[in-house]
Amino acid sequence: MPAAAETQDSDEGQEMEAEAFPADPESSPATESGPEAKEAGSGVTAQAAPETQVPARPVAMEGVPDEEVFDQALDSLEGIDTMTARFIQVSPSGTAYTGALSLRRPGQLRFDYDDPSPQLIVATNGLVYVHDSDLETTDSYPVRETPLRFLLARTLDKEAAELRRIERYDDQVAVVLAATDGETRGELALYFKAADMSLLGWSVREPDGAVTVVELEEVETGVRLKNSLFRAPDAGGTFLRDR
Repeated sequence: MPAAAETQDSDEGQEMEAEAFPADPESSPATESGPEAKEAGSGVTAQAAPETQVPARPVAMEGVPDEEVFDQALDSLEGIDTMTARFIQVSPSGTAYTGALSLRRPGQLRFDYDDPSPQLIVATNGLVYVHDSDLETTDSYPVRETPLRFLLARTLDKEAAELRRIERYDDQVAVVLAATDGETRGELALYFKAADMSLLGWSVREPDGAVTVVELEEVETGVRLKNSLFRAPDAGGTFLRDR
């Protein structure tokens, strides 16, 4: 997903992904092995302190097979017809942007960025339009070239979308998808609240490793949306009449 041109304070963003780095056992201080250890310089054998067992931290949907998590996530996503929300978008540089999102599945999405960003992004009729009001320019590219095609599809074709992995966190899960046809670049991670599998947001990882994260707030589903919201933002685009 393209990042907006203007910058805001990066601490407005809320990072949704977290990676754990296991400790390297070779970097830990060396200790004598076995149930007994000798106290230095005393020649006295002392009982070693028992090891403290740290309980494993529970994760969401632990023990549920990945395919079952995948199916539940798809049921939740495909159950969304329309949605509005506030969003926080964090660019690969860490800069945060806010705005309002409108979604009508299949195929239509709109990002209205808050000032001072000059951008408007609209997906409709198989194209993504990126409009810059300061530069008075509009660029477009096919939806099928971006992982957002999975978010906007009426139903997800499991033959076209490869399940890369399921990531489990404290109270949410992420379904990470990539295209199998080679036409779409990058990966899409869809985040769901584990309790009810409601959509929390998504992240797009580009082939070069750059990640853009979108977190949703104040989500409402099943709302009525005007056709004009998804009008292509340039004079040569396709205009839809309001109902």
